[in-house]
This record gives sequence, structure tokens and C-alpha cells, in this order.
Amino acid sequence: MKINKLFIVAACASTVFASCGETAANRQRQYSNASLADGDAFAMIKFVGENGNYLVNLADVAAKQSTSAEVKNVAAKIKEAYATVLPELDGLAKELHVGDAQRGVPAFQTPASIGSDSTAAFNDKAFLAVVLEKQAKINSRLSREEHNTNPNVIHVSEESLKKVEEIYKLAGGKVEEHGHH
Repeated sequence: MKINKLFIVAACASTVFASCGETAANRQRQYSNASLADGDAFAMIKFVGENGNYLVNLADVAAKQSTSAEVKNVAAKIKEAYATVLPELDGLAKELHVGDAQRGVPAFQTPASIGSDSTAAFNDKAFLAVVLEKQAKINSRLSREEHNTNPNVIHVSEESLKKVEEIYKLAGGKVEEHGHH
């Protein structure tokens, strides 16, 4: 009889203590905007989200204003790649409780070097230079995550990198072929 009572008390106590930990974690996320992402993953999600959205907006401008087939090809590839990368990144952000990547991002403005004025000619070389610079930084940020401890972060960053590496090549970047360590 005593063993049965002891067993029931132990089961109740373990249930109470197990539920406390989950409640505390939920409260921490709810009231302090805590994230489940480490610092690198948090920074990657924010950086790639913001710069990817910028490149998509820039590609829209290029597709409308440029007459170059090369620029239109790069713009189409940007739209195609980021059409899948950005939703995957948003899904990862929601899973890890990372805030909206758009919060605090200024409104999109076409760089003056490209020709934001409707009367000015579209500068194809400046567009490719901006894409090359932004995409190089995005690729670097994504490739750093191969050593992350969260398998979902690793998977999303590797899949995203595969999809956007071609943009860098199309914009004129040189990619060193090497194996992953």
C-alpha cells in the first residue's frame, strides 16, 4: 500500500515539474521575445531576409527598365531563386521565434548609380555590381552556417546557398570549386 502511494506521489510530482519547465520556456518567449536561434542563425535569418528582399525589388526594377538580355536573365534568376528561399527562411524564422525580417527595414529605393530616375538610362553595369556585392555577402553568410548546431538551420542555409550561388556567377562572380569540410 505504501509503495502504491509513493508511486502515485512521484508520478504527480514529475508531471508538475515537467510542466513547469515548458511553461517557463513559453513565458520567456512570450514576454521577452526570446529566440530559439543562436546569434549566428539569428543574424543569418535577418541578413539574408533583408538583402534577399532588396535584391528581389531591385530585380523588378531591372526587369522593367533594362534592355540587356544578361541583366534580364540575372533579374529572372533572382526572382526564381528567392521565390523559394525567402519562404523557407520565413518558416525557419517562425520555428525559431525570430522576429519578422522586414521589421525596421527602410523602404526600397533604387540606387542612384543604377538610374532611379525614369528619364535616366538604366545602368546595367551598376546593377550587376550591386547584385554581385550583395550576393557575395549573402553567400558568405549562408556558408558560415554549415557549422551551426541546429540541423534545421544547416539544412535551410545549405539548400538556400545551392539556389542562390548561380546568381553570383551570372552577375560575374568567380566561384572557387572546393569540397566542404
